[in-house]
Amino acid sequence: MALLLSREAVEPLLSLAQAIELTEEAFRQQAGGEVVAHAPYHIAVGGSKALRVVSGALLGWRRVGVRLGPNSGLGGDRMYALLFDTEIGALLSIMGYPFGTLRTAAHVALAAKHMARQDAQKLGLFGVGRNALGLLKAMATIRKLKDIAVSSRDAQRRKTFCAEASRLLDIQVRTVENPEEAVRGMDVVFTATNSSIPVFAEDWVEPGAHVSSMGKPTELSRGLLLKANRIVVGSLEQERNYHDRSAPIPLLELTAEGKLSWSGICQLGDVVTGRVSGRASREEINVFRESQGGFGDVAFASWIYEEALRRGLGQEVTL
Repeated sequence: MALLLSREAVEPLLSLAQAIELTEEAFRQQAGGEVVAHAPYHIAVGGSKALRVVSGALLGWRRVGVRLGPNSGLGGDRMYALLFDTEIGALLSIMGYPFGTLRTAAHVALAAKHMARQDAQKLGLFGVGRNALGLLKAMATIRKLKDIAVSSRDAQRRKTFCAEASRLLDIQVRTVENPEEAVRGMDVVFTATNSSIPVFAEDWVEPGAHVSSMGKPTELSRGLLLKANRIVVGSLEQERNYHDRSAPIPLLELTAEGKLSWSGICQLGDVVTGRVSGRASREEINVFRESQGGFGDVAFASWIYEEALRRGLGQEVTL
């Protein structure tokens, strides 16, 4: 039998702190070779409409799963997760999955924990979409932020977002008209956009900065990737096989041209376990590329399933 769990039932079960802890354990499994990563893909159904499929496995927990749901072209971001036992192939649970933005925030915060300077206080943010507030909340648990500068194309949305974020976080979150102000002098820069061109110039990035990208690969410039002293990704498999080839993918281009090497790009699991240092010096510029889910979602779904069993939630169904 499978446990059927509604979105409303599971949403209160997972906190930000728990999400970061689960994420760290998932990446420890990655470093131990107990993760199966698979690049997300879209099943196109006409125009910009598609079903997005994200999958992966955590062999240490005997769990494999799929997160799927419509992309924005189909009118929403409601996601669902299917969780299976890897040993016997049993379907364990079908659940509403409202944790996409929480997963992204947890991955980015975990990277910043290991890659940003310990005294980082200033953060620049590009984009005010659905991931933006979660990213700031998560980062505020990792470092004591004192100044957040936000850049986006829509001035009114940016202003509204900054006012709301300032209220919720009790941190100065200010809007900037000039994108350069969200980069120069910043200890950390987050990009969460769907931009098909770089959102800032690499010359603006100063020594010691940690840059984290979770939007389209094109939001960071080739020049920044070449300038960085260190590049870390969530998953090499997912970055090598990025699903959307409608625009250039800087990492693929630079490795194909021999200007970067995949062997010189490490995965977050290696950093989390200390196999690779997240930061070698105070002046180092480093870049993290969030690889858009998969086994991280399986970690969440597995924990939710076990917690729901403990609490007697959901409905067992025979399929």
